[in-house]
Amino acid sequence: MYTAVVIILMVGVALGAPTAPSPCCAPDQWEGIIGQNIGYDQEGKAGVRKGYLTMSYDYTDRLLEVFTHLNDSGSGMEVNSNVIQNYKSGKQYVIQGQKCTMTDLPGMMQQQCIPKNATFQTSLYYGAGSSTLMANSFTFPRTGMTVDVSVTQDGCIPIGESVYGSINNYAFFEVMGFINVTTGIKDPSVFNIPSSCPHVTPQHPSHQFDGLLKYVSDKYRK
Repeated sequence: MYTAVVIILMVGVALGAPTAPSPCCAPDQWEGIIGQNIGYDQEGKAGVRKGYLTMSYDYTDRLLEVFTHLNDSGSGMEVNSNVIQNYKSGKQYVIQGQKCTMTDLPGMMQQQCIPKNATFQTSLYYGAGSSTLMANSFTFPRTGMTVDVSVTQDGCIPIGESVYGSINNYAFFEVMGFINVTTGIKDPSVFNIPSSCPHVTPQHPSHQFDGLLKYVSDKYRK
C-alpha cells in the first residue's frame, strides 16, 4: 500500500524559476509515514526491499523514533524494528518483538536541513489545476552517496527523496515518498523506552547496522 505511493510522489511537473531558492530546514518537530523501494546489490547478491517507516522527529528535545517494516526479496527476510534515539542521554535502542538492544549514541542530533552545499535543481508542482502543491528540488552529496530531495516551498516539508550510492560493499538505489506529514508530536510517549528494555544487551545484532539500515540509523546524527 505505502510502497505504491512512493512512485507517485516522486513525479512532479518542473517549472522555470527566475531565482534559485536557498536550502531550507524542515520543522523542528514532525511526524509522518515514509514509503520505501530499495534496489540493492550486496557483494554480487541483488534484491529489492519494499516497505514503509513511521517517523517521529523531535529536534527540540533531541529525540527520534522510527518504526521500520521491510520485506527483502533477496534474503526472504521481513524486518520489523523500532529504533528510539535519545541524544540527550546518548543512547539508541532497537526493539524487535520482546528483544531490546542498546548502543551508545555518540555525536549530536542533526537538524533536518538541506545542506548549504546543495544544488537547486528546479521548482515544480504536484497535482493539477487549483489543487497543486508547490515544491523545490535539490541535490547534494553525502559520503558515498548522492541525494535528490523535493520539499514544499511553504514549510520545507519533505515530499520525495532518492538516494543512491554504496555503503560497505552495499550498492543501492532508494526511493522514498513522504505522506500524512503533520507538524508537532501528537503523543510524546512514542519516545518512551518499552518495558522490555531494562535488561538490554550491549550491542545490536550485526544485520541491523548493515547497508541501508545503517544509513537510516545514522541519518540524523552528526
